[in-house]
Amino acid sequence: MNAKNVIMNFSHVYEKEDFYHHAYFQWIDCTDLSGTSCYCTPQAANEIRRRILNCPVQGIHFLDSGDYHYVSKFWLEKIKQPFNLLLFDYHSDMQPPKFPELLSCGCWVKDAIDQNPMLQRVCIVGPDEQAFSGIETNYRCRLLCVSLQALQETETWEKMRNLKDGLPLYISIDKDVLNTYFARTDWSQGGLSLTVLEKLLALFETRCRVIGIDICGECKMDVQYLLTRQNEEINNTTNLALLRFLLRNETIS
Repeated sequence: MNAKNVIMNFSHVYEKEDFYHHAYFQWIDCTDLSGTSCYCTPQAANEIRRRILNCPVQGIHFLDSGDYHYVSKFWLEKIKQPFNLLLFDYHSDMQPPKFPELLSCGCWVKDAIDQNPMLQRVCIVGPDEQAFSGIETNYRCRLLCVSLQALQETETWEKMRNLKDGLPLYISIDKDVLNTYFARTDWSQGGLSLTVLEKLLALFETRCRVIGIDICGECKMDVQYLLTRQNEEINNTTNLALLRFLLRNETIS
């Protein structure tokens, strides 16, 4: 397995955590970049691509807070064969861009579908039902939308167990899909437990070859020290649990 685990440091938040001490990670410092928070300018996008140029897509990539989830698009560009994307997120990230010249954390999945010829289908797991209502009709044939409500139904799990098309899978996890017991993020959050997320990951891992994984959803520092420290501890614990889960059987190949 030619994998390299990466931490992308935009906001210094990982410097307050220690989950990565249990495995080797290459740090990519992006703290000096402007035009990156929530919206990414073309200049910043090109520089981020340059900084990850020599990193293989195989591996686990920690991307900082959800403000930088659009960086997943740059990792997807490294995949040179047809593949599917599995996204765990409380938001669809399929919004029409407010500023067409800028990539954003809210439209990056739509942009990836439009621009990446290797991306075949996207499965989005975890938002509320209404999050899917605004998705343009012409994208529906490329999407499998699994809402938080649908995950309560046995039929949904059976449908996911029967998903087989032979294509490799890239997995992107925004921790805002989890409830606040397991994650503290800068965005509105969903209701998944870490146990359910791991069950879903295991379900897909047994049916698809995973070629890369990224994780975001940190919480930027708060002016209240005790609140910031609590957020860091919760996110650090979940990051460590996810890392151990994903590395337990060399998930990525």
